[in-house]
Amino acid sequence: MISEEVLTEVLSQLQCPPSCAELLGGYNDNVFEVGREEKIVVKIMESSVYSYASQRAELEWLDYLHAQGVKVVKPLRLKSGNYIQPISNDFYFITFEKINGLHPSPRDKDVWGPTLFELWGEAMGKIHTAAKNYVPTSNHPHWYQNSLLLQIHSIQLDPLIMKKWNSYDKQLKKLPRTKDYYGLIHGDLHHGNFLITGNDLTIIDFADSEHHWFAYDVAIAIYHTAHTVPKLDRKEFVKGFVYSFMNGYTRANSNTTFLSQIDDFINYRHLFSYTYHTLNADKSQLTEQQHEYLHEMELSLLTKSSYLGFSVI
Repeated sequence: MISEEVLTEVLSQLQCPPSCAELLGGYNDNVFEVGREEKIVVKIMESSVYSYASQRAELEWLDYLHAQGVKVVKPLRLKSGNYIQPISNDFYFITFEKINGLHPSPRDKDVWGPTLFELWGEAMGKIHTAAKNYVPTSNHPHWYQNSLLLQIHSIQLDPLIMKKWNSYDKQLKKLPRTKDYYGLIHGDLHHGNFLITGNDLTIIDFADSEHHWFAYDVAIAIYHTAHTVPKLDRKEFVKGFVYSFMNGYTRANSNTTFLSQIDDFINYRHLFSYTYHTLNADKSQLTEQQHEYLHEMELSLLTKSSYLGFSVI
């Protein structure tokens, strides 16, 4: 959580009083809406956790996508002419345009359906198409450089779960890395990371962008969307979601030869998600329901060969 001292310094540099700042969220409560009339979004980062280099790479990627006509949130330059502004106590901040849109809700049946899923798929397809010709000037991590993977051996995991990690490590290293399969992905494009304004969909939060297989990006969307429906209704819903999503995707990226990898990557995402929460969750602060959810995730990894229990294609 961002201290009041740090927030005050950021607001001072932006010449905004505390009354003009509203917490929006973020994993560490570090994202704020700031301004009187014209609002902007401010993201405050701790440099020991998020390096300048990684942030610069993300902003350059956003700039490129925006120039390619992909609807992404636009980073804003500060008065210094830079995107990144250091502050004291080893923090820095960046600013983005404020998108006047809403996160879609699975409970809103007027929005949550095939039309939205096609827009979602098309947006991801545009990212992957743009990635094929992107030549970055800053280094982006590859999948094996993900901070979670670098910490796995410091976590106390069940031996069978560690065996799954070792198996995936061997499998992934054998997959093709040609530009039709592999490139910069969003890395977390679930329905909480885009905003809807009318018929427009704008993608936000590229903090998890990395070089990975395009199949994994698609699998992430499927995995998190599957959680929005009860298990008994999941198969029919997921099949319909994938059909609509891929209809949109192929409008922007016609090469879908990677689809044969989707089921494996959904299972990989489940393993990644469980491990991420195991590493980052403060167990003493979890509710009984959250403890139960983590336990169910662990049981499914220990007892099931497939998270969904069916093939999505």
